[in-house]
Amino acid sequence: MSWFRFIILNTMFAMLLAGTANAATHRHIDRMTAHAAHQAMPMSARELKKLYAGRSWIWKDGAGFFSRHHRRFTAWSHTGARKSYAKGTWYATDRGRLCMSAVWHSKKSAASNVSCFLHREKAGIIYQKRASGGKWYVFRHNPIKHDDEVLKLRRGDYVRSHLPG
Repeated sequence: MSWFRFIILNTMFAMLLAGTANAATHRHIDRMTAHAAHQAMPMSARELKKLYAGRSWIWKDGAGFFSRHHRRFTAWSHTGARKSYAKGTWYATDRGRLCMSAVWHSKKSAASNVSCFLHREKAGIIYQKRASGGKWYVFRHNPIKHDDEVLKLRRGDYVRSHLPG
């Protein structure tokens, strides 16, 4: 085996080990976060309303607005050439569940959808996960970190201007 080939194979093997170690580290962090979330208490409906009401949740390709009035929920999404918008309602429960029930409209169709997220809190740290099979993650650290998801909840309606007439 040539020296060059030996170096390439060793480099590839080292990269493979690093990737395996990195994946194992992420699994460990996921387990630790899930354990911490299970130790936390579900947030109350009142706490969730305080967190979401009157705010827009800014997404990568859109946003959802949680109105204070009649708990209306509106949203928009624009992925590539596909544009859609939603109108419906939102609600929160004392078991830490926040749900958005809306009809999503696209150019060619309309479909009902309900999306729910679970929230738990302990010592100012909020954990969140999608109710339908998601993984727990830290939604808000204590103190807040620059990349916390909670910072994507912005006061005001960032949706109305994207809705049809």
